Amino acid sequence: MTFVFAVLLCLITLYTLRGGLTATGTLAVSGFDGQGMVLGALAFAAAAYFWGPMYGLAIVFSVMIHEYGHVAAFRICGHDDARFRLIPLLGGVAISDRAPDTQGEDFFIALMGPAICLAPMILSFVLAELLAPMSMAVSEFFWIFGSVTAALNFFNLLPFWPLDGGRCVRNIAYAFWPGAARVMTIGMSAAFAAAALAMQSTVLFFFALMGAQSAFGMRDLDMVQRPMRQPQALVALGAYIFTAAAHLMGGLWLVAWFL
Repeated sequence: MTFVFAVLLCLITLYTLRGGLTATGTLAVSGFDGQGMVLGALAFAAAAYFWGPMYGLAIVFSVMIHEYGHVAAFRICGHDDARFRLIPLLGGVAISDRAPDTQGEDFFIALMGPAICLAPMILSFVLAELLAPMSMAVSEFFWIFGSVTAALNFFNLLPFWPLDGGRCVRNIAYAFWPGAARVMTIGMSAAFAAAALAMQSTVLFFFALMGAQSAFGMRDLDMVQRPMRQPQALVALGAYIFTAAAHLMGGLWLVAWFL
């Protein structure tokens, strides 16, 4: 029964993103991208070196699914140029040559990275249990993939700028308190830098500093992006809390171990 639910959730996810799963217009979806292949190989090598091959594969696959969720959401919002890159030790980044037209679209694009991972995360836990009598190695990989996917996406949904959680929280807050949202963005960026220092992570600290630069430029973007209506923001808040809570439940042991 749980397996059927997991497969059904995967199908619902694919149906929801059907307008963004393939590219239209001039974006090429096939061919060899040398830079992308090199970055992907470096990302796997770095992850495998620090955490082992199984965790390395799990991290890379999880990041790829996460970033593809952003890309699919970008395409649904009319960004046919959307693409993503894997970045060693930092994960990945989804790219478009223009900003979303509204804060509602910005929220949708930010949330769909973690949201697209819900179905694969749940399915992987189910497969880990079903395949355990047949192959412990395969079962272990699915269990690791589910845990890593949940933990990474929960971390990404924390209200730190410029993580996806920071973007989601800012867009929701702007619908109710536009002035406070700007101050909140700077505060979330500072909180991210403080957390990076507390964890003694140089990589995360520099990532936080780079994100802080974009926080100061959000004022100009606010002038051209239409904010969400308050009822829409309440629905967005519910979706954000649900997605974060689901990933926390799936990766709780790994989050607790990391802390």
